[in-house]
Amino acid sequence: MDETGEKHGWGIRRRWLVAATLVVLFGVILVTLTIYYATTAHSEASKDGLRARDECRNTTHLLQRQLTRTQDSLLQAETQANSCNRTVVTLRDSLEKKVSQALEQQALISELKNEVTKLKQELQSLRIQKETSSTVRVNSGLSSWSQLFEVAVGHSGSGGVLAALRIWKPLGGAQ
Repeated sequence: MDETGEKHGWGIRRRWLVAATLVVLFGVILVTLTIYYATTAHSEASKDGLRARDECRNTTHLLQRQLTRTQDSLLQAETQANSCNRTVVTLRDSLEKKVSQALEQQALISELKNEVTKLKQELQSLRIQKETSSTVRVNSGLSSWSQLFEVAVGHSGSGGVLAALRIWKPLGGAQ
């Protein structure tokens, strides 16, 4: 057994030695690959990729800020448009009221013109009536005057004319 144990013992040691060598070799390969990838990551191409990524982020942030500002401007414009629409509605209502008032005033003016025309016609007819009645009075007054003059002259000469004029004047002044 001693001989077989030694043979087997050396075999186990040998296997452990080979396994350890493989593990160390595998570790060296992993370390070498890690170093290679680390240096490759910091190479120029990698740095360009990082710059491009950063530029994309910056551009994205800039575009997001511009979009936010544009949305704010749009909201402000919509608010102004709503305010303008309310003002237009208010002005339209006011204009309709003013037009209605103007039409009412035109109708009133037309009525007043008709009234003035009627009153002018009445005034004209009253003037004509007055002139007619004045002419009749003057004619009747002249006939009365001539009658008085005849009576006064017939009775007492020139003194009678003055008395007749005094009597007739209050009658004629009441025209």
